[in-house]
Amino acid sequence: MSCRPFLILAFLFSVALHANAETPIIVDTSINAHDSVPFDKESVLVWQSPMLAVPVVSFSLGTTPLWLDVAYRENRVIRENVQMMRRNTFDFRPLHFDNYIQFLPFLTLHILDWSGVPSRHSGWSLARRSLGAIAASTAVVQTFKLFIDEQRPDRSSLTSFPSGHTAFSFAGAEMLRLEYGQVSPAIPVAGYAVAALTGFMRIYNDRHWFGDVLSGMALGIVCADLSYWLNDLLDPLFSPNKHR
Repeated sequence: MSCRPFLILAFLFSVALHANAETPIIVDTSINAHDSVPFDKESVLVWQSPMLAVPVVSFSLGTTPLWLDVAYRENRVIRENVQMMRRNTFDFRPLHFDNYIQFLPFLTLHILDWSGVPSRHSGWSLARRSLGAIAASTAVVQTFKLFIDEQRPDRSSLTSFPSGHTAFSFAGAEMLRLEYGQVSPAIPVAGYAVAALTGFMRIYNDRHWFGDVLSGMALGIVCADLSYWLNDLLDPLFSPNKHR
């Protein structure tokens, strides 16, 4: 429990490093319009930079329940209110569709790609970024679960922090934003709406605290950004026809 403040400091430090390093923008010189959309460098950085505050704030708030009493009480209150709504409206019926909709942002990402909707990356380049985001979010979430024994609200296990479903869903939603944010704002908005619904359902099903969901959201966003940053560095190795 006492290690939680240090996790925040480490996370803020890693995000600060990520923010200070300008992400190289890869421009495809191919004449195939489906392969990529030419993005102006300045507009991409302006579009991305405000999002850095989202994972920082949400991760910081999500980690507080174990070391600030007021936040711990707020998590209890949120859980009680959601469970009361569940009892009064749904008679405590479990609704486990969150186990499926967590995959929807990633699935939508590749359906749009296969359908020929213009994006920043496509094909193997997009698949590498998806695999990187999935691998990073899974590794980070499972590492936190291994070392932080936070009991789930339903007391079924000690792997409550953070929410893996939420992290996975928000990683996909962040990729939708990065790939299709300049195509149509409705695409990333829909992705984030599905991810937020996934997080809410984890609380509804009494599997996670609100803080677990906030932290899962932050980790998912940062892991997707990390995957893009690493793959932008590796792109010249896989695509000789691309230049910085």
